[in-house]
Amino acid sequence: MSAYGQKQTTQTLLDLQLKPGQRPSSPKSEEALKDIYFENLHDVFYLIFHESDSAFEALQEMEEQRLDAIENFQLPSPWKDFLQAEIKLQWAFLKLKYGEEWNAFWSLKSANKSIEENLEAYPSFKLNNRTRGLLNILFGVTPDNYQWVFKLFGMRGTVRDGIKQLTETRDTNSVFGLESNIILGMIYSHLLEETEKAPEFIAQHQLSNSSLAQYFQGIILQKSHQAEKARELWPSSANNVPFSTYLIGESYFQEGNYNESLTYFQQFLSEFDGLTYHKDALLKIALAHKFLGNSSAFENKLEEARDSKANTSEIDKNAQKTIDNLENINFEMLKLRYAIDGGFFKNAVTLLSDLEQTTLNKLQLVELTYRKARMAHIQNQPRAVELYRKVIAEADMIEESYFAPNAFLQLGYLQREKGNLDMAKMYFERVLTFKKHPYKASLDSKANVALSLLDLGGD
Repeated sequence: MSAYGQKQTTQTLLDLQLKPGQRPSSPKSEEALKDIYFENLHDVFYLIFHESDSAFEALQEMEEQRLDAIENFQLPSPWKDFLQAEIKLQWAFLKLKYGEEWNAFWSLKSANKSIEENLEAYPSFKLNNRTRGLLNILFGVTPDNYQWVFKLFGMRGTVRDGIKQLTETRDTNSVFGLESNIILGMIYSHLLEETEKAPEFIAQHQLSNSSLAQYFQGIILQKSHQAEKARELWPSSANNVPFSTYLIGESYFQEGNYNESLTYFQQFLSEFDGLTYHKDALLKIALAHKFLGNSSAFENKLEEARDSKANTSEIDKNAQKTIDNLENINFEMLKLRYAIDGGFFKNAVTLLSDLEQTTLNKLQLVELTYRKARMAHIQNQPRAVELYRKVIAEADMIEESYFAPNAFLQLGYLQREKGNLDMAKMYFERVLTFKKHPYKASLDSKANVALSLLDLGGD
């Protein structure tokens, strides 16, 4: 047994020392069934973190081998259909990531069928709610252009039900409980924007010091405007997860430590063969050179960023939009944006003061107000409401930016906190009326989720 009291397959997963491609043996016990599941997770995380089409092709056959091995388990057990459903769900995400959308939908349908059968056969098996909850959230936030597929397959769900079900599986001792806490932390930070509550899920778990937990806790903390704290957690996974190096570079970039950020972004690009964050890392390298006064290096890296084929992640898509709009960007305002995102408020105050002393056009003045609103909101200052309202008063002028829709979304959150549900609903509905802006998919999803929770009396 390891320091965490785990078997070797589970321990190496917690340490992110991933060993993909382990072929399943015929399980003779429930513990052997669980071993097959954790072997599958090695493949899943490897394919997410290393983004290799050739590895995906090589490992894809493992899905059927593991499902067959579990299916051949002869003893009645609630673990059988549960683990099959989980493996199908995990491979559905991988297939979606690697461009096999239709196969992903069939995997989701099959996962849904397996867990429904297990719920009927073993209704008191608590972990059923983990899979059912994640599926409910997935069905509840799927963009409109994919909803027809779920309707075709007869699959429906709500975020409210999903969160409730996931919360019931938050066991603070087991690895399965750690997974549930990671998922909840990511949902609360990235979908619900409850950034004060989000880090608590992993922090309260017995395995919170594992590399796996610290990697995701870092992502949650950075999304919660605590990049400096996040940066302390990523070194434990940096040797095994190239994204950790990118994230450390991002935190230094947000802080304004551009020389340090260059080191990590360049290391990320040298170590990572995939495309995710590729365009964004190149853009940040270019901007770091710009902020350091290296004009020729800025132009060279900017050209590389333009030529990068990375175009699937929202971060890379928005990097492209920044590149396309670079001639209209105030670079000091851009520094301010990143400082606020990372929670480096001392730097942000200095940047704000400097910007207020410069001549800004009307659009830049609106953006400055928006940045002030974001900082005030993150720091729980009441003036955030007034500042957001100044932004939305200029909505017609900035309709193709994300300032107005996000200001409406944040006002909705603030009014919901005060119990003004009718006003909150009005603000959330206004988010959806903006037709063309960066982050439309994510802001619309958040607004739709907020509306569904509001209609059902909160979360």
